[in-house]
Amino acid sequence: MNKKLSIIIVTYNSIEVIEECLNSIEKYNDIGSGLEVLIVDNSPVFEINDFVSDLKLDLDIKLIHNPKNGGFGQGNNIGVKASNGELLLILNADTILVEPVFSYILDKFEDETLTAAGFKLVGRDGKVNNSFALFPEYNYFYFIIPLKLLYFFVLKFSMLSKLIFPWGADFVVRKNDFIEAGMFDEKIFLCNEEPDLTKRLGGKVRIFNKPIIHLEGHTTVVDDLRFNEWLLSTRYYFSKYNLDFDKFIKVEIKLNRLKIKIKKLLGHNVEHLVSYVNMIEDRMR
Repeated sequence: MNKKLSIIIVTYNSIEVIEECLNSIEKYNDIGSGLEVLIVDNSPVFEINDFVSDLKLDLDIKLIHNPKNGGFGQGNNIGVKASNGELLLILNADTILVEPVFSYILDKFEDETLTAAGFKLVGRDGKVNNSFALFPEYNYFYFIIPLKLLYFFVLKFSMLSKLIFPWGADFVVRKNDFIEAGMFDEKIFLCNEEPDLTKRLGGKVRIFNKPIIHLEGHTTVVDDLRFNEWLLSTRYYFSKYNLDFDKFIKVEIKLNRLKIKIKKLLGHNVEHLVSYVNMIEDRMR
């Protein structure tokens, strides 16, 4: 049966958060049977199957076990292949809808020049979280344009479309476009899947100024495993598009050192930044 929209959720030990996510999808489903939800569980044990089934939600849900965890991109590719929707909403298990968005997505994607979109991600307190990012090769723009101004341009005026990509926490794309672009690159296990896909999609990118809660973790240190994956995938991304990775790293270190000095003068906590710079320098020796 053809669907209007398929939500793809890749999980990994996500039982603690997915119930609230699915309840919010059911609550704010404004397209009825035109919606389907595919959950691809990358966990070794398929515990989420019984858990979700016991919720008895009024949703068309398909559960897929992927015991060989090939990463975020591979899990989503599995979900997309099993989907029936014309449009895809790639959604994190730790997101919570706060209002109907599905009819809105269908309406906005009537614009054929629009190829990728995301939403304004917020915390439970309503404060804006990371909702999009600059392509890695444009990272230095963060030091030219203040973050609040950058968000103002993007969320209020839909500007800088050619420089940004939506985070995978809420990535909207047409299924045909996704497949024709080659889907997620499964050589990337974690980090940089979204800029790589967005670059291959081409076209216009929008970050809709409508909120979705994202319960992203906050820490003052950089996780070692995630950092290693980020470094590997960033090197791969730069190589794939014939960009200068060594120059990127040098600029990243210099600009973040400058940022540390400025934040120290302003009395801000710089532990996260110091950890980040130290890890880059250690890996590049």
